[in-house]
Amino acid sequence: MENQERIALALLRERLQGAFITHFTVGDWWSFSLSTLTGGCWLVAYNITSDDEVWLDRLIRDHYSLYDTMVDKEYIAKCTLVAASMRRLITEVTLDEKYNLTLEFELGGRLLIPVSESIVDWQWYLNETGSDPYHDCLVGCFEGEISVSQK
Repeated sequence: MENQERIALALLRERLQGAFITHFTVGDWWSFSLSTLTGGCWLVAYNITSDDEVWLDRLIRDHYSLYDTMVDKEYIAKCTLVAASMRRLITEVTLDEKYNLTLEFELGGRLLIPVSESIVDWQWYLNETGSDPYHDCLVGCFEGEISVSQK
């Protein structure tokens, strides 16, 4: 692991481990408001996945009569999994060689923030406001490279 990646992972762990999701929004991207006893931050991502997503989606599809008429079906299982993770402490943060970010939660549960969106210039970022990553990003993945603020 290169020095920049080590710094990024240390910052992610410092800010995310021990934090919990207080609320989230979803649209063209995901925004997670995270809190700790000493403050908060925002994790924003273009996509999330989970090992439990496929079977949960199948369950909803098979048992929810309005499923076929929904516009953004891919969000239903994902939103359920994020909601199930709310207020659970993040216990582990990992960053792989492609900069996919994994969050593990107390009592189980894992969310993966993949670096897989080809039409965007940023994949995910952490900041204190949840706003534009180009103004106050602490750490993020931009165009396949990790970026750490020099603040």
